[in-house]
Amino acid sequence: MKIKTLLGLFLLFSVSASSQAYVLEAAAWTLNRTVQFQLSLGTPATLSDGFNSFNESAADALNVWNVYLPHLDLLPVIDSPLTPAENDDENSAFFARTIFGDAFGSGVLAVTALFYRDAIFEQTDTIFNSAYAWDSYRGPLNPEFVDFHRVAIHEFGHSLGLDHPDDHGQTVVAIMNSHISDLDTTQQDDIDGVGVLYNEGPDYQQSIPGPILANISTRALIGTNDDVLIGGFIIQGSEPATVILRAIGFSLAPSGFTTALMDPTITLYDANQNQIAANDDWAFTGTAAETIASYRLDPPNSRESALYVTLQPGAYTAIVQSFSDAQFPPQTGIGVFELYDLHTTGGRAGNIATRGQVLGGDNILIGGFIVGGTQPKTITARAIGPSLGAAGVPNALADPLLELRDSNGDLVQSNNDWQQGPDHAAISAEGLAPVNPKESAILATLTPAAYTVLVSGVNGATGIGLVEIYDNSPAP
Repeated sequence: MKIKTLLGLFLLFSVSASSQAYVLEAAAWTLNRTVQFQLSLGTPATLSDGFNSFNESAADALNVWNVYLPHLDLLPVIDSPLTPAENDDENSAFFARTIFGDAFGSGVLAVTALFYRDAIFEQTDTIFNSAYAWDSYRGPLNPEFVDFHRVAIHEFGHSLGLDHPDDHGQTVVAIMNSHISDLDTTQQDDIDGVGVLYNEGPDYQQSIPGPILANISTRALIGTNDDVLIGGFIIQGSEPATVILRAIGFSLAPSGFTTALMDPTITLYDANQNQIAANDDWAFTGTAAETIASYRLDPPNSRESALYVTLQPGAYTAIVQSFSDAQFPPQTGIGVFELYDLHTTGGRAGNIATRGQVLGGDNILIGGFIVGGTQPKTITARAIGPSLGAAGVPNALADPLLELRDSNGDLVQSNNDWQQGPDHAAISAEGLAPVNPKESAILATLTPAAYTVLVSGVNGATGIGLVEIYDNSPAP
């Protein structure tokens, strides 16, 4: 960790033209990444420049930099629900009397703590010294109040990878100099500095729209040993398919999941159980990380995991579980396995089958998918339980219940005991009849949109279950 500070409460700049320039930190963000900043800067307040809170002023300070970042995007999260923490891989900005328990130095207005590895930023936290009287304004310094906006611009410059020019013998006009002054926004030297870091990068990409299941995911409580999340899928057709696989945990916390998995990993196997790829902490995989970010599929938190892979037709299995080693035992929590079919070739991800724990409340097994293209698509969804027990899986769900809901959460169809459903004959004709009559299945023709499949236990029963989503259209 490195700590950068903004010093000198009312010391003005004394600058002159110089051929010297900006100074860079030792790290920068993964190119093309969207970097979220969790803004926790207090309640609404009327500020001199018209902002209604310091959160709004901070968001504007981030956007001052965004103009000069063609290969990075700073995304403010105003009134963040997260509690700032020193080691959570979240980028927090907040007022405090200390720097995570350590005292501010004399005259220090704010501190930005930089966490990085392999010259890639992992987390930056900006702490504004609450011992001072703050406002947000423009123009010359007001001796009664510190201008939050210009201090925030400066500190977020550290978060981008800029150092203090004047601390390194430079004499330039820059908001990044170490002393606050009448300068209230970025200068050419600051712009040149971030340009070196973020002007050049991979082209942004876009998945090709098509009549496919463009995004298939499953959410469940991830345990240890046999209770990890196991996602199986099939690449159909005669050509390979390029997909992005993600394991998401901690990023669920802002949505209210207090038991989100803290540090997920993902491992991919082929049909012969040969390991193809694995990842822990997606942002530190070089070109692969930049490619994932170029499709705007970069996970919000650096400790999430992701893979960018091109796969030949066949069956594959992805294991999502907690990171662990000799110092860190495996953890448990809510996690998500996601498959994004980029549709850049003739192959496609034709189905996904994910095994996980089916518990009560929010901890049921939840599958999601997006019907792509412009035409309706017929899918089959299944909830499997007893068949797992017959195959030797311990604690299999005895009687699964299946629900299909639209993007508004409205029920589209439900089923308990597939043979009792109106589509049982069509499901059998597709060759997708479950083995056990207590298992559930739905066949539905759906317009392009997002949908959710929920697997629970009848009468609140719990156990290991399997949620499956099949694309019934002919393989390419």
